[in-house]
Amino acid sequence: QINVLQAKKKFEILDAMLSFMHAQYTFFQQGYSLLHELDPYMKKLATELDQLVIDSAVEKREMEHKHALIQQRVISFCLQDFSYDDSKVEFNVDAPNGVVMEGYLFKRASNAFKTWNRRWFSIQNSQLVYQKKLKDVLTVVVEDLRLCTVKPCEDIERRFCFEVVSPTKSCMLQADSEKLRQAWIQAVQASIASAYRESPDSYYIE
Repeated sequence: QINVLQAKKKFEILDAMLSFMHAQYTFFQQGYSLLHELDPYMKKLATELDQLVIDSAVEKREMEHKHALIQQRVISFCLQDFSYDDSKVEFNVDAPNGVVMEGYLFKRASNAFKTWNRRWFSIQNSQLVYQKKLKDVLTVVVEDLRLCTVKPCEDIERRFCFEVVSPTKSCMLQADSEKLRQAWIQAVQASIASAYRESPDSYYIE
């Protein structure tokens, strides 16, 4: 009889399964209701996302166009650099005003930061001088070019650099192009040779 009673309790398993199914139904029903309320927001978000994709594509095209223009300008600048007018880089050791050559150069400062500053340089009276502005007082870099040497510098972070070395100090300079660098180096060398020719040997002996 006890076994018969235990067998009759099998309906409890079915009841438990049915309760579980109701719980599942309620869970998904509530989830559907919540997501259904979010449906307008998700549609709005999808529309905004489509606009963001379009805006991103437009911005990408604009940036590619700007990049292409920059590349064209760089190429144009390089072509101008190589086709630089020779008359603008000539020097004259016998110039009537005494100015062998002049123009803008970048000068590396001697401070700890090694900053570069653009100055107006000139070679005159066997000296290398510069001005911050055209009408400023001259600052003498090398007092006597006969006591210095000049050489190009390749092992440096900048291009078109050359160094003027005197017994007491050195000056690192940068030209705007390779042609200008060569012109400045030749101008310094020619000024050194000219200064030696103009002075008697006894002056150097003393």
